[in-house]
Amino acid sequence: LVITYSLAKLLMLSEQESLNHQPWSLSLICWTCVSSLGVILFWKQLGRASNSVSSLSSRQGFEDTEKLVETAGEEEKEEEKTSSRATLGCLLSYSRKDSGLLSVAVVFLLISALCEAFIPYYYGVAIDSIVVHQSMEYFAKPVVTVAVLALVSSFAMGVRGGVFTLTMARLNLRLRNHLFRALMSQEIAFFDENHTGDILSRLSADTTQVSDLISQNVNIFLRSAIKGVGFFIFMFKMSWKLTLVTVMGFPFIALVSKVYGEYYKKLTKEVQTTLAEANKVAEETISAMRTVRSFANEGGEADSYYAKLLVMFQLNKRQALAYACYMWSSSTSELALEVAVLYYGGHLVLTGQMSSGGLISFFIYMLELGECFASIASVYTGLMQGVGAAEKVFEYLDRKPRHPAEGVDAPDICTGLVEFKDITFAYPTRSETDILKGVSFTLRPGEVTALVGPSGSGKSSCVSLLENFYVPQQGHVLLDGKPVNTFQHSYLHSKVALVGQEPVLFARTVKENIAYGLSDVSMEAVVQAATKANAHDFISTLPKGYDTSVGEKGTQLSGGQKQRVAIARALIRNPRVLVLDEATSALDAESEHIVQQALNNIMQEHTVMVIAHRLSTVEKADNIIVIDGGLVAEQGSHDELMASGGLYSKLVQRQVLGNESRAEVLNPAENIRWKSSSGHVRKRVNSNSSGSESDYNMRR
Repeated sequence: LVITYSLAKLLMLSEQESLNHQPWSLSLICWTCVSSLGVILFWKQLGRASNSVSSLSSRQGFEDTEKLVETAGEEEKEEEKTSSRATLGCLLSYSRKDSGLLSVAVVFLLISALCEAFIPYYYGVAIDSIVVHQSMEYFAKPVVTVAVLALVSSFAMGVRGGVFTLTMARLNLRLRNHLFRALMSQEIAFFDENHTGDILSRLSADTTQVSDLISQNVNIFLRSAIKGVGFFIFMFKMSWKLTLVTVMGFPFIALVSKVYGEYYKKLTKEVQTTLAEANKVAEETISAMRTVRSFANEGGEADSYYAKLLVMFQLNKRQALAYACYMWSSSTSELALEVAVLYYGGHLVLTGQMSSGGLISFFIYMLELGECFASIASVYTGLMQGVGAAEKVFEYLDRKPRHPAEGVDAPDICTGLVEFKDITFAYPTRSETDILKGVSFTLRPGEVTALVGPSGSGKSSCVSLLENFYVPQQGHVLLDGKPVNTFQHSYLHSKVALVGQEPVLFARTVKENIAYGLSDVSMEAVVQAATKANAHDFISTLPKGYDTSVGEKGTQLSGGQKQRVAIARALIRNPRVLVLDEATSALDAESEHIVQQALNNIMQEHTVMVIAHRLSTVEKADNIIVIDGGLVAEQGSHDELMASGGLYSKLVQRQVLGNESRAEVLNPAENIRWKSSSGHVRKRVNSNSSGSESDYNMRR
C-alpha cells in the first residue's frame, strides 16, 4: 500500500507540468520514496521485536522445552533450505559436462526472446501507419519486419527446445548410470532394508522426473525471465507513466495469489491426511477379507470407508469455494488493472503524450509481462517437485556402503581351506538377535562338509558370511588363512561359487547364463562346464542349443534343467570352494537323481560345503556339522556321530524306526504338528515330486 501510494503521488505530480520543474516537487517525490522505504524497514524491525517479546513471555515455566522445540523447528527449516540448495548444486555439477550445449541453448534463447520482445512494438508501428500516415508503404515495412522476427524467433525457439531436451536426456543418462552403479556397490543389508519397489522407483520414475521437471522449469524460467526483462524495458521506454500504473497493480495480484496459495496448501495437506485414513480402512478391509466375510461385516466396513470419503468431500468443497474466490479476486484484479491502463493510456493519447499504436503495443506488452510472471511463479512449484525427486536420487548416490572397502589380495594359488573362527553374527535388520553364537569349524580341500540343523539355526547365514555378503560382529571367516574381506571382490567370487535352492537365471541365452560375469569365455569352456553338470545333453535338444533364451527367470526350463545350468555356471569359474545350499531339495525324484549324479562327479575336486535336508546326501559327507540354536552342537563323520549317541544319532534312529521322513530328521523345526481328536499327531509334509502338502497319521 505504501509503495502504491508513493507511485500514485508521483503520477499525480507528473501531470502538473507547472510543478515538474519546481525544486520542492522533486524533493517531495524523493522524500516519499525514502520515507516509504523507512516505514517498511521500521515495521519489519517492529515485527521481529514483537515476536521476540511474545516468545519470551510464552516461555515462562517451559523454557527448556520451548528452546528445544524452537531450535528443532529452526534447524529443520534451515536443513530443508540447505538440502534444496545442495541438491540444486549437485544437479548443476552433473550438468557441467553439457555446459557447451547449455551455452548454445541460452544463445538461441536470447535470440528468440529478443525477437519476441520487438514484435508487439512493430504491431503498434503498423497500426500508426494506418491511423496516422494512412499509407500502405508505411504499413508494409512493419508487417514484413514482424514476419521476419516471427520466423527467426520460431527457428531459435526450436533449436533452443531441441538442445535443452538433448541436454536433459544426457543428464538422465548420467544420473541413471551413476545411480545403478551406486546401487551395485551397496552391501547386501541395504537390499534387505529397502523394498525393491522403492529402489526401482528411484531408478526409473525419480530420475525421469528430475530430468523432465528440471529441464522444463529451467527452460520456462530462463525464457520468461529474459522476455520479461525485455518487455519491461520496452514498456518503460514507451511510457514510464503507464509502466508505473502497471507496477502499482502487481502487488494486489501477488497478495491474492499468496493468500490463496497458503490456504490451498493447508487444505491439500488435510485432504491427503483424510485420503490416507480412507486408504487405511480399505487396506485393512481387503487384507482381512476372510475375517470381514466370516463376521458378515461387509456393510459396516463400507460405511466406515464412506464416512472417511465424506470427510474428504467436505474438504473438497472448501477447496472448490477457495478456488472460486481466488479466480474471482484474481480476475477482478487483472481486469481492474487492464481498465486502469486503458483509461490512463487513453488520457495520454488524447494529450499527445502517446500514440494510439503505442498504447496498443504497451497493452500487449503488459499482457505478455503478466504471462511471464505467472510462468515464473509456477516454475517454483515444479522446480521444488524436481528437487524433491532429486533429493531421493542423491540419497542413494551419496550413500557410502557400510561394509569394509574391497580388499586387494589376489594370490595366484588358492588351496580352498575355509575356517570359521568364533563367529558371532546378527542380521542388520535384526541386530538384537544373534543368529550365530561363537561358531567355529573348518572346511578342508577335497572334503565334503555337510551342515544340518533346524530351519533358522544359521546354516544359510554361514554361506552368506563365506560369500562376504555380511560382516560378522565377532570372529573371522578365513580363506587360506586370510579374512575373506581382504580379497578382491572378483577374485573371491571366482574361488567361491554358490549353487542355491532356487537358482536365478537371467532372460538371456543358455550360453550367457553359464558364462555370467565372465568375459572372453570360449565356447569350449561353456560346453565343458555344461557336460560336467549333466546339462549338455538337454541343452543340445533345445531349438537353438546354447543360443536358446531361457526366458524371464528361466521360465522356459524345468526345475532340474535350471539347477544344472546353475551348476555349470558355478563350475565354469573352476572354483576352489563349492557351496551347495539345498541344491536338490526342490526337485522331483528324477531331476534330483540327475543333478545328484552331476554333483557326485565334481565333489572330489573341490572344497565342498553342503546344506541338505536329505540324509542320503548328508551321510556320504566326510564331515557333518550339526548346528542348533546358532551353536555347533556336534561334528564328525556319520559313523562317529552315530557312535556318540548325540542329537544326530537320535535323529537318524528316529528315521530308521520309520517315524519320520529323511527331510524331517535333519530339520525338525520345520515340521508342523497338531494333535487330532483321535489322539494321533497329524503332520504336514512337503512332497518331493510336486511340492504339494500331504497329511498322514503318526502314532505318538
